[in-house]
Amino acid sequence: MPDRLKMDYNLLNDAKTNLEELASNIKPTLDDSLFSTLAYDDGSVLGSSVIASAITSLHDNAEGTMTKAEKGLKELANSFGSVGEAFLQFDSEISQGMNATNSNLALSNYYRDKSQWDYYQAHKDQCTGPVADQPDFCSATNPGDHPPLDQTITTDRGNVHTHLDVDDKGNVTREETTVTYDGKTYHSVTTYGDDRHHIITDSDYPDGSTVHNDTQLKTDGSGTMKTTNSDGTWSEFTRGPNKADGSPAEWVETPDSVAANTPAQDDSYVAPSA
Repeated sequence: MPDRLKMDYNLLNDAKTNLEELASNIKPTLDDSLFSTLAYDDGSVLGSSVIASAITSLHDNAEGTMTKAEKGLKELANSFGSVGEAFLQFDSEISQGMNATNSNLALSNYYRDKSQWDYYQAHKDQCTGPVADQPDFCSATNPGDHPPLDQTITTDRGNVHTHLDVDDKGNVTREETTVTYDGKTYHSVTTYGDDRHHIITDSDYPDGSTVHNDTQLKTDGSGTMKTTNSDGTWSEFTRGPNKADGSPAEWVETPDSVAANTPAQDDSYVAPSA
């Protein structure tokens, strides 16, 4: 079944907005209407105390029902919103990772093309005769003098923007990505130190929460990673050296972290009633 599960958080977020607007219109509409004015008539306007009493009773019942409806609509809106925002935050993390990867790839391609262009400039004398017989570098094109440090993807409901900082050798030292969607913002900054063996990522989520991730790696690929949330919770992982094929080992949660994140069990005994 999971492969058939689809969640349209556009619909959920729109439902939340529409329900909030509906709820906010209930009380003003009820209070500002002629119905509300007549509800407190003593019979002088309507000409009958019986009719006035009936309208007053109807208004009181309607007001109570609509007040409950206003509260219910707001609670329902929050339910739609919480589910939609949870999926949005998850997708924002994916968008951030993909855009950062694309930005690094574009930067790597730029440096490759720039190196080929510079080589071509220094060896133009070898690019003579029929094109088919010329060395491959003779087809190099000028990628420009400035590396692509910014990349933005725009949709009809938001955008994803990534900015890279590089050192004098062209190595990325910092990535900053902002995901904006329907007025909500996810922001993430990753800094690389110690020849990319120390990685720190700070993320700010649309609900105001934050996550701090600190990863320290050794040259053999082993290392530690600790994640600290703004609510005070944390988790810690370790991994061993890289595998024989060069791929990294899996992260494993430490015993202390498992203990800290395992809910305490209620072992209290409740005697059965007689």
